Amino acid sequence: MQEEGHAPEEDDIRQFGGTRHMDLIMYVLYSNDQRFVQDMVMRVTLEVSQKYHCEELATLTRHKDNLLLYKCLFFLMLNFHAKFRYWVLSDNNNLGLQPVCPHKAARFLRVLRNDMIPSFLVNESVCLDEFEHQIKIEYVRS
Repeated sequence: MQEEGHAPEEDDIRQFGGTRHMDLIMYVLYSNDQRFVQDMVMRVTLEVSQKYHCEELATLTRHKDNLLLYKCLFFLMLNFHAKFRYWVLSDNNNLGLQPVCPHKAARFLRVLRNDMIPSFLVNESVCLDEFEHQIKIEYVRS
């Protein structure tokens, strides 16, 4: 629902509808808003690659047509980058999405860090779509 007298901008995520009951994590997982996800993930991956001198990470952002890659990078950065995690969990109220439930986030982040990411990084047979599927299951389960 729009505020009176305030039309959403063309790139405003509220234009995609159905976001009233979504938090940012759900939006990344279930929307097809490639531009929003790409811009957000590019910023954080470039920041991390520069800070830790990891040019290989920055090269991943060259695959602009791969939304699945960007979604998976979102969760890798969510686990790795504390400033990004803080923004996702508490500092994004101006996006028009529901806040992330702290209890849900605590459980999900624990499973993400302890189980899903190590399994994905070690097991080369787990592809990106399977990793995303596991993330969806665990986030809903949380």
